Amino acid sequence: MKYARIARMLKRLTLCAAMALGHATAQSPADSTEAAPMQSGATTQADPTRAEKRRAEIALQEADEHVVSQSRMFSVSGGDSLRMGAIATKADEVRGAVCRLLGVDTDWKYGISIRLIGNSTDPAEPNPIRTRISIIGSEPNFQIRIYPGGGIDVERLTNAIITMTLFERALSNQRADALPDSVNIPHWLITGVQQAVLWRSGKGDRRLYRSLFERADMLTIEEIVSTDKISDLDASSRQVYEVSCGVLIMCLLHREGGPAQLRELIAESALADGSPREIITAHFHELGVDSTMLSKWWALELAALSQAPATEMLTPMETEKQLAEALTIVTYDAETQLPRNLSADNVYALQELPEWRAQIRPLVDRLMQLNLHCFPGYRAIIAEYCRAYSELLKGGTADAVQNILGPLRELRAAYITTSLRARDYLDWYEITHLGEQKRKEGFEAYQETMHLLRSETPGSDTHMSRYLQDIETLYGLKSGQELPKSLLEQVRKAHNEYRNKEKRP
Repeated sequence: MKYARIARMLKRLTLCAAMALGHATAQSPADSTEAAPMQSGATTQADPTRAEKRRAEIALQEADEHVVSQSRMFSVSGGDSLRMGAIATKADEVRGAVCRLLGVDTDWKYGISIRLIGNSTDPAEPNPIRTRISIIGSEPNFQIRIYPGGGIDVERLTNAIITMTLFERALSNQRADALPDSVNIPHWLITGVQQAVLWRSGKGDRRLYRSLFERADMLTIEEIVSTDKISDLDASSRQVYEVSCGVLIMCLLHREGGPAQLRELIAESALADGSPREIITAHFHELGVDSTMLSKWWALELAALSQAPATEMLTPMETEKQLAEALTIVTYDAETQLPRNLSADNVYALQELPEWRAQIRPLVDRLMQLNLHCFPGYRAIIAEYCRAYSELLKGGTADAVQNILGPLRELRAAYITTSLRARDYLDWYEITHLGEQKRKEGFEAYQETMHLLRSETPGSDTHMSRYLQDIETLYGLKSGQELPKSLLEQVRKAHNEYRNKEKRP
C-alpha cells in the first residue's frame, strides 16, 4: 500500500509538471456572486499546446479521487467520499430544480467541475466559493472551487451551481468557433432564479414577501435590474433585493409562453450588451406597448405571493393578531360618522349596539375561518368564543356569557407570554448550547441532523424535548377538546406569574 501511494504521488507530480510547461492559463477566479468571465485565445483545437494541456488536465482529473453525480454532469474532487457525494447530489438537485423551473429537459453538453481545496479546519476564506469559465481546447470549461474552511455555505454553493447551470445552457448552443470573449449573466437573473427555485420547492418564506408587500417604499424595476454591487448592500437591503428579484422572475414565468421567453432572455443576457430593460422588452413584447406594464405585473405577483394559503398554519403572535381583528366590530358615531372600534369581548357594550344580533353572525363566521389555519393551541380558545356567542344568541344572560369570555381574554394573554418565553428560550438555546458543543457547518451539520432525526432511540428528558412534545400534543388537539392537565398547569403558572408581575410597583 505504501509503495502504491508513493507511485500515485509521483504520477500526479509528473502530470502537474507537464501541465506547467510552456503555457499560462487564462483563468481568473471570481466570486460566485460576480460575473463569470470567459477568455478565449486565438488558438484553435489544433494548437498542440492547448491539446496537450487538455489531455494532461483530463489525466490529472482521472488520477484524482472524485465522485461523479448521477446525471454525470458534475465531477466533485478534493475531499472525502461522503462529502463529495453530498455535494454531487446537491448539485444534481439544484440543476434539476432549475430545469423544471425553465421547462427544459436535463440534457447537457458541457460538464461542470467542482473541487474542494483545503480542509474544514482551515481558517475561513473571505471568498470561499468561486466560479470561473475558461477556454480549453476550443471548449468552455466550467469550474467551481470550494474552500471549506469554517464550513460550506450551502446558499452560496447553490448560487454557484445555478450560475454555472445558466452559463452552460447559454453556451451549449454556440459553435466552438463562435464562442464569445466574455459572458455575463446579470445578478438579478441569477438571484431571481434562485429565489424562484426556493419558492417552487416550498422552501421560500412567505413572510418575506408579505413584509415587502407592506413596505411603503419598495424598489422600482429599474433599481432591481440595475443593481450590480450586491456586496455593498447591508443585510436588510440585500434581503429586499433578493425577494424583489424572485418576484420579477416569477411574474415573467407566469406570462403566456413565459418559460420559453425567459430561456431566450437568459441566453441573450449572457451574450448581449444591451440594457436590462431593452433585453426584457425584446422577449416580452407587451412591455413595448406600455412601459409601466412590468411594474404592474411585479406588483400583482407580489400581492399573490404575500397571501397566506388556507392550509398554512399561523404563529401564535399572528393568530393573536388576527383573532383580535376578528373580534373587532366597527361602529360609526351617529353625529360625527367617525369610526369606533368595539371588542366583542365586552358583552355589555356589545348588547348596547342597535341590531347587535346581526353583528354576531359575521363575527362567528370570521372565527370559523380563522380556525382553519390558526396556531393549534388557539383552536380550543376559538371554540369557546363560538360557544359563548351561541349561548348569547340563544338567550343567555350577559353575566353568564361574560363569565365565559373573561377567562378567555386572560388565557390569551398568558398564552402570548408563554409563547414569547418559549421563543426566547429556543433562541438562547441555539446561540449558547449548539455553538458550544461542537461547531459543524454545511453538509456535516446536515448529515448529523438527519441521523438524529432518523434515529429510533428516544432522546433524554430535557426542557427542549418536553417543549416539542407539548407542541405535538397541541397540534393533535381536536376542536372543543380540553387541554391536557400538564399544559393547563403550565398556563396557570404562567398566568400567575404574569399577574404577580403586573401587581409589582
